[in-house]
Amino acid sequence: MYHNYSRLISNQSIRQNTLRVFVRLVLSASSVFLILQCGLDIENPTPPSKPQWVPKSLPEEWPERGIDAHKSGGIFLEWEPNPVEENITSYMLNRAEYFEFEDSLGNFEILSTLVLESSSALEYIDINATMSTRYYYVLVAEDASENQSTPSDTLGYMHFFATNSASMIPNGFSIALGANRKLRWYYMYAVDIENFTITILSADNGLILRRELTPDNYIGGTEYFTVPDTLVLTPANIYKWRVDTGGRYVDGRETVGSESAWATFLYRGP
Repeated sequence: MYHNYSRLISNQSIRQNTLRVFVRLVLSASSVFLILQCGLDIENPTPPSKPQWVPKSLPEEWPERGIDAHKSGGIFLEWEPNPVEENITSYMLNRAEYFEFEDSLGNFEILSTLVLESSSALEYIDINATMSTRYYYVLVAEDASENQSTPSDTLGYMHFFATNSASMIPNGFSIALGANRKLRWYYMYAVDIENFTITILSADNGLILRRELTPDNYIGGTEYFTVPDTLVLTPANIYKWRVDTGGRYVDGRETVGSESAWATFLYRGP
């Protein structure tokens, strides 16, 4: 009898232990199932990496990249995409105005929130930038869990008045490039310009030449550029040319600039 009772107790203990193990397994499996089912809803606590601005392109590079004066009169900004795995949904562009006479920077305010639906959300033209006013920009990335990155480096720029196309000679579909092959323009700025960049394109926007020049006079006046004889132009073709300016360089990057409108000339031949 005693042995039977002991065997009964032993069997009950085994069954209870087995039940406990079974319950633990069920609960553990349920937890895994819930995690798998709700994984997309679990908040990711890791913030995105800091956005990186596209560096200003070198004068000989075309098309241009990085912060620059824009033909619209605004300021063009461009940044690199964050890593794909960070699942970025938007970028918040903030802007502050610098007050020259007070030597002070205003508060940063959100200029635009760009939803990342296409690569177009990786660039922005600040068409509301006022000429001769220095602005500073900061970029913040946000992911699908609404985590925000630390702010990007602060980037400053001022769009100055461009060379007037009326002073650019030759300019016109029937106006020929002279035998001396000179392009001429006039400028007058309150800000010292450190260089000009001449760009010549074909009628279908193919790059023909892009060259950086040092001004003959840093205050203002008439400037010239001689199209090299080694540059082969096709007779009876129309070409476009433009004058970019750059100044107040910081760490090798222009912080003041402008772009003229496109002028044209006819090349009749040698």
